[in-house]
Amino acid sequence: MTTKAETGQSSGSKPSGDDDTWAKLVPLDTKFSDVEIKCDDMVICSEIKPSSLEKHEWCRITKNLGQGSATIHNQSFDAILVDEAVIPKDGAVDIMSGSEIVPGPEGQGYLQYRFTIMPAPESRTQLLKISIDPEHAKCSICLNIWHDVVTAAPCLHNFCNGCFSEWMRRSKAKHQHVLCPQCRTTVQYVGKNHFLKNIQEDILNADAALRRPAEDIAVLDSSASIQSNLIIGSKRKRRSNILSPPLEERDSLPLQCPQCVANIGGYRCEHHGAHLQCHLCQGMMPFRANLQVPLHCKGCDRPFCGAYWSSENVTQGVSSPVCSRDTFRPISERTVTRIPSITHEMNRHEQDVRN
Repeated sequence: MTTKAETGQSSGSKPSGDDDTWAKLVPLDTKFSDVEIKCDDMVICSEIKPSSLEKHEWCRITKNLGQGSATIHNQSFDAILVDEAVIPKDGAVDIMSGSEIVPGPEGQGYLQYRFTIMPAPESRTQLLKISIDPEHAKCSICLNIWHDVVTAAPCLHNFCNGCFSEWMRRSKAKHQHVLCPQCRTTVQYVGKNHFLKNIQEDILNADAALRRPAEDIAVLDSSASIQSNLIIGSKRKRRSNILSPPLEERDSLPLQCPQCVANIGGYRCEHHGAHLQCHLCQGMMPFRANLQVPLHCKGCDRPFCGAYWSSENVTQGVSSPVCSRDTFRPISERTVTRIPSITHEMNRHEQDVRN
C-alpha cells in the first residue's frame, strides 16, 4: 500500500539530490500548474479533469538510471493513455521526455500532460554559458584582453580604460576631435561597461594564459581616468572677433558650464574639453583628473559637482545648474539621523526593507 502523497511530495523515497526538480508533468491546459517531480519514486496527485479541481492519486513515476527515461505505473481505478497507448490499471510503461499522458481511458474530458525531463544542474549551467572568441574581447590599442573595459559612443567599440584614457589625452593635444582608435568615428561619450567587465573576468578565469603581468596592469590602472560617463566636446578653431558668435549664442552651446563661459579661478574650459554631468543637478563641470578635489562619490562612482564648484568659489551657474558644497560633503562631516529617501531613488520596496 502506497503512502498518500500531495502534489510535488515524495511517496517515501529519498530525494534525487538537493530537492532539485528532475522532471515535470506539464499540463497542455495552461490554466493548471505544472506537477514537479523531485523524488526518484513519487506518487502523482493532481487534477485529472478540467471540469473539477479535485486532486487524485492516479500514477507513480519512477526515475530510471541515466536520467533519460522513467517508468509510469498506473494506480488509478481505470486505464490511462501514454502516447495514445492504453495502459490498464496496475500496468506500467517506460516514458521519455515529451511523452504525452492522459490520466483516463480517453482523451476527451481529461487533462493532457506532457512529461518533461529537466536538464541536469551541470547541463543547465552549460546552457547559460555564452561562447565568446577571446579575439572579440581584445582592446584594439594594446591587443590584449580588456582590462577595466570602457565603451565609446556612438560607435560602441570597447577598450581598456587605461589605453583609451591615454589615447584621449593625446587626441586632445593633436586633433580637433577625439576619434575612435578602431573606426575613427568622432567619440561623443565614453563610460565603463560593467557587463563586458564580467565577460572579461570570465575569459581570464577560463584561460589564465591570457592574463597580463601585474606590472602591466599597474601601468594601465595608473593611466585610467574614466570613472563615470564622460561627455567629450570637439575642439573648435578660434576665429576673429568678427566671426565669433555673440556671447548669448555661445552660452547656449551644448556642454557648457560656468568655466565654459568665463575664466574662473584661473581656469577656463578648453573648447574640446571633456565634461562630467552631475548626477544630482544635471549640470556640467570640467573633467580635471589631476585635481585633489573629489569629483565622484566613492560609494557609487557617480559624479557630483558640489565639492568642485565650492573649491572654485562658484555658488551659482550662469548657463548650467550648480550644486552647493552641502550636497557632496564627506559623511564624517555630517550628522546622519536617517537615510534619505533619495538614496534608493524613490524605490518604495527598498525603502520598506530599510525601515
